[in-house]
Amino acid sequence: MSIKQERARAEKLARQAVPASPAAWHAWFDGSAHPNPGRIGIGVLLSGPSGERVEISRRAGHGSSGDAEYLALIAALEKAVELGVGELLLYGDSQVVVQDLLVSPAAGAKGLEQHRARAAQLIAALAQVHVRWIPRHKNGEADRLSQQAAREMVPSEA
Repeated sequence: MSIKQERARAEKLARQAVPASPAAWHAWFDGSAHPNPGRIGIGVLLSGPSGERVEISRRAGHGSSGDAEYLALIAALEKAVELGVGELLLYGDSQVVVQDLLVSPAAGAKGLEQHRARAAQLIAALAQVHVRWIPRHKNGEADRLSQQAAREMVPSEA
């Protein structure tokens, strides 16, 4: 399969619905870079099957919007591993990051290899993970959390 065909397959898969078991956790992630590249803020909302709700909103250094999106995804995966989540459905509005996880490393996005490797390591530590793309308007909570984090000033910037 050519890289172009693989990316087309990944784009189609990224939009397919996933039937979730009642025990599944859901997570929405988003990253912001202000400017791009610039300060990174990440936002994650995890929702558990028993009504659990975990929010992550924090600064994550400097980088591009691709770095920001991947770092948000990694934060979601790290928290899922920490919580001992069995099944996780991850939703993000970054087509680049979602599709990057669904293709072979040879077809992956250039410059994001280190983030991809860390995400793959975390995914391997969980029993079942599905990553799907959603439109930006369906990712409002994660976007709000990432924007809030990106705007926060640290003492050295005051």
